[in-house]
Amino acid sequence: MASAGIAVAPLRPANCGFLVGWSDIFRSRFEGQPLKRIALSFGGRSVRGEAVITRMGLQGGSLYALSDVLREAIAVAGHAVLLLDLCPDRSAAALEQKLSAPRRKQSLSNVLRKTASLSPAAIGLLQEAAVASSTRLSELAPAALAALIKAVPVRLIGTEPIARAISTAGGISFDEIDENFMLRRRPGTFVAGEMLDVDAPTGGYLLQAAFATGAAAGHGALRWLERVRALTPA
Repeated sequence: MASAGIAVAPLRPANCGFLVGWSDIFRSRFEGQPLKRIALSFGGRSVRGEAVITRMGLQGGSLYALSDVLREAIAVAGHAVLLLDLCPDRSAAALEQKLSAPRRKQSLSNVLRKTASLSPAAIGLLQEAAVASSTRLSELAPAALAALIKAVPVRLIGTEPIARAISTAGGISFDEIDENFMLRRRPGTFVAGEMLDVDAPTGGYLLQAAFATGAAAGHGALRWLERVRALTPA
């Protein structure tokens, strides 16, 4: 297609995992562990769901929903800082109040587990963020600790390889097709689905895009054939 002068955007991973420079301790202890009932935010968008800690970084459905803006930010700046709210159903003020109560010789991990319902993986993520900012988690004041729980910064430094992605962005530009999904530069050639530069989240959206554009291209091809037959001498 490109050799025929048709604009084709390069293929890029979509609905994919992202790379994070975990410490060796965090990676070895929490690889494969889920982060449940969280909210992920970036670029003014927020998604609730789950994520999974991998050897290379993070992946999961909620992350896939932000993969387009995260991928583009990394392409421009070389990284993207994703914010994780580990307690989306509680306000920072409510958490601060709980964390201000006397610990009565309890460890910080126990306090976080009981007052904020945080899993060991979530607590480990807080420790990872504190170490990255040269801070000891145990030294944070209740207000600062609550703020961190509500917005844990995770620095994404790349996408997982395209071979591991659920789908891809990129393909033939929509500017190259007419209302019948026929290539303007190649009459009689119709395109649909992942041939086009489509980027959509998982959960049926990609399938719907394939079915809908496939049906539109099929009807367009029938209309084009009817016109060709009408212009062809008997």
